[in-house]
Amino acid sequence: PRAAIFGNPQHPYTKTLMAAVPVPDPDRRRVKRMAAHDEIKSPIRAVDYKIVPLEYHTVSPGHLVAMS
Repeated sequence: PRAAIFGNPQHPYTKTLMAAVPVPDPDRRRVKRMAAHDEIKSPIRAVDYKIVPLEYHTVSPGHLVAMS
């Protein structure tokens, strides 16, 4: 049974858990998975939260500082 679970997971929760395990070998990594339609993207931020792009101030050529 263990080989079947690891080799061919069927339950969505099991698939999500298996996808969360980091794979150190870049050649064996799978394509980044998409979030499920019912998955909560963030337990902290509201569903309609929008990321505000940072503004940067140039201190000198190649030296930027993020403005808060």
